[in-house]
Amino acid sequence: MWIVRNIDWILIVCGLATCSMMAMALAPRWAMGFAFGEVAEGAAAELVARSWGEMIFASGLLLIYAAWHAEARLPILLFSIAGKLGFAGLVVAEPQFRRRRALPMAVADGVMIALFGWYLAATP
Repeated sequence: MWIVRNIDWILIVCGLATCSMMAMALAPRWAMGFAFGEVAEGAAAELVARSWGEMIFASGLLLIYAAWHAEARLPILLFSIAGKLGFAGLVVAEPQFRRRRALPMAVADGVMIALFGWYLAATP
């Protein structure tokens, strides 16, 4: 099946795309403004944004790791699906973010969710 034969490259590309959220950890004010049209104000908001960016970056690294470690794919893909589903659902549920760059990010996460789900359904 196509998805099973190509999962390595899919995981690498999806992992690299997910790793792009390191920008949130390095430049939270810019990244929040870029994605949501709002800036995280205050030390606590900046800390939360940086932490969120770092955790998403780590999730991307796990996806890349899973490309070479089939035995780790199930928990990594389930973790990634849960995180991406949460983000995409929150963006779609909030009308003000549907008009921002967060919507294409949520759509990309939706595509990744579909690919990961397809792979999990296709493997015994």
